[in-house]
Amino acid sequence: MRPVVVEAEVDVKRPPEEVFDYCSDHSNEPEWNPMMKRIEKLTDGPVGVGTRYAAEFVKGPPMVMEYTRYERPATWSLTGNSRALTASGSWRVLPTADGAHLVMRVEMELHGLLSLAAPLLRRREQPMFERDLNKHQGPDRRSPHGASNRAGGGVRCRP
Repeated sequence: MRPVVVEAEVDVKRPPEEVFDYCSDHSNEPEWNPMMKRIEKLTDGPVGVGTRYAAEFVKGPPMVMEYTRYERPATWSLTGNSRALTASGSWRVLPTADGAHLVMRVEMELHGLLSLAAPLLRRREQPMFERDLNKHQGPDRRSPHGASNRAGGGVRCRP
């Protein structure tokens, strides 16, 4: 079965380095992803290739995620494994005249009977990923804010 692919992107009116630092640190994810209950960094030291996290989501089994690429301030990638799925995600931060453009792509290979739900999962996940990516913006000084999606609509919300 083909993987479920979800892509989203957003313009952020913050310096690319700030966008990268906030978004690439997945310990921030519960601030913007309502489906994540908890995340714990399993490795010591700064975030980089080999950094691992244990994540728990509202639905589904726990997942261990590991950075497979980390090139500040431009790109990072993760893989994640659980009983239900294997996921790989990549993010890019591109400088713009007004700040940064954040691009996200996630591929999910579903295991077992869940693989039968792949078409439904993609339709459900795409709007959720777009909503959550826009939540990377917020009023606090360390999180990016002042975003607009590709359709040009402005977004401002708390992370």
